[in-house]
Amino acid sequence: MGLYKKDNARIGVTDMSAMEAWIIIKPSMQQDPFIDPPPNEDFTAPIPCPEEDLLPYWDTKRDYYPPFEPSNKQSISTRAHMVACINAFFATQFRRFGFSVLLCGSWARFLYWDRSGAVVSRRFQYTANFTPLAEFLWRLNHGSPGDRGVDVSVVPVSLLESQDSTVRELLGIGSSDPLYGYIVPVDTALQKPKDAEGRPSSTTHHFYVGPRPAQKQCSLLEQRTRGFHVWDLTQKRVVFFKETWRLDSPGINTESAVYRKLHSHRIPNIPTFEHGGDMSALGTKTITHSFSKAWWCCTPNHKAHLPLVQHRIILRDVERNLSTFKTPKEFLTIIKDALTAHREAYEYLGLLHRNISMENIGVTSEGRGLLMGWECCSLKSHDELLEIQMGNIPFMSGALLDQSTQVKRHVLADDLESFLHVMMYTIARYLPNTMDIEKKNALLQIFDEEYVIDKGGRAIGGSRKRECLADPQSHLFKKFTVLPEIATLLRNLCDLFPIRYNFWTQMIELHTQDTRFKTPSDLLACHGEMMALVRLWATASEAEEYPDKDIRDFYTITWNRYGF
Repeated sequence: MGLYKKDNARIGVTDMSAMEAWIIIKPSMQQDPFIDPPPNEDFTAPIPCPEEDLLPYWDTKRDYYPPFEPSNKQSISTRAHMVACINAFFATQFRRFGFSVLLCGSWARFLYWDRSGAVVSRRFQYTANFTPLAEFLWRLNHGSPGDRGVDVSVVPVSLLESQDSTVRELLGIGSSDPLYGYIVPVDTALQKPKDAEGRPSSTTHHFYVGPRPAQKQCSLLEQRTRGFHVWDLTQKRVVFFKETWRLDSPGINTESAVYRKLHSHRIPNIPTFEHGGDMSALGTKTITHSFSKAWWCCTPNHKAHLPLVQHRIILRDVERNLSTFKTPKEFLTIIKDALTAHREAYEYLGLLHRNISMENIGVTSEGRGLLMGWECCSLKSHDELLEIQMGNIPFMSGALLDQSTQVKRHVLADDLESFLHVMMYTIARYLPNTMDIEKKNALLQIFDEEYVIDKGGRAIGGSRKRECLADPQSHLFKKFTVLPEIATLLRNLCDLFPIRYNFWTQMIELHTQDTRFKTPSDLLACHGEMMALVRLWATASEAEEYPDKDIRDFYTITWNRYGF
């Protein structure tokens, strides 16, 4: 049941994009997804081990009581329902946090949600004592938008009639679609802010106009990044707006700082950074992590929760994304350029990108590639950060998703594998081919595999990736029927990776004593081999050794200027 403002303009009976909060109603108490421990219990207090003489260690009461989240089917179903609602709620709104109510029979719970987790209240019998529920609804009704979790840095706007049609055409927005204003902080660390005439300014934020971003069909954990084109009201031009909920830790650089470093060292094929920074001044920071060690928190603290803070930046030169490549030649050029940027940042600055995906490879107006999305990058020497799992799960390496992997440290081979996954997905999805639907779906399922979150907070899955790369000739290329030259490139690239997943390949390398040649592991310890293969076929395409057909001739779909 949705709770809406009195003057809302919702679409249909249920509209998550207009809800202020919602109530989930279950008829039976057995559908309650949580089990409350005894009241007034201090869960941080240690308890002695029953076999103290034999095993002299101490445990906490969090591990003493039954799990707060039971594993029966009804409880799992209710939690899944709640998670589906919160995913849609955050995906369709500009939100810092949100509230919901759960009713199971005659019992109720309150829930607070943000991007780092949820806080669940103890259940109470609202049919016997309606006061807590009534007070909650009264406070929700009388609270300000900011108190209800609305992101007040995004507001509906309207432009002058003389500007409106031009801006909408440049941004590829329909005449009836709403426009929003976005606040982006000035990057005072890079340069002193100036006004339109070049004079010193005291401005701390800039204002941009753009559309509502497209809804992502993914979990809240994967909704931490949004990117789209907006209109710069001051400079009168289109720029690229990016919003990220980044980990807020002293050892993690902001994406703004990373771009400054990349540009100061003249790393090629990087978008031009204008300005940006954290939005913490407006309260856009998660707080769920602060309750994980509270005395009343009864869930085992398996993972060290880190706060998230909203970070916004403005970039130039990003004309469109990778999926809008026009020809095979342009596609290979884009990949080559992105790989070059990755290699330069790794070799000269010691940076590992750690988030290679389709969204993070942009295209300029000249059809050249740009490597974006540096919010997850870490120094290759920073072991503690490299052990934190980061990245886009569909394109994450099979090794990082493998539960049996002993060492969870992110290495260069993981990024190179992500480049390969991006290439395979893009080719299968967007390049004209003669694959039937069954083969194409089987191939795309490699990137759409279900995963679970383990007790340490890591995503576990990727079995299809490991299976395909362990023996690509048997599992992968029987499905690919694309241009022979593209298929040959992919086959050569895939042959670099069996050393990561094929037992016999690993044994052969282990017992090979000839040091005159590089081992398969050596080839994944640097960019050289992968760069050489991509550059070879990109150069061949520039020489027009295979057809340079515009792929849009194969489809009857609508394209706007930016391909989003």
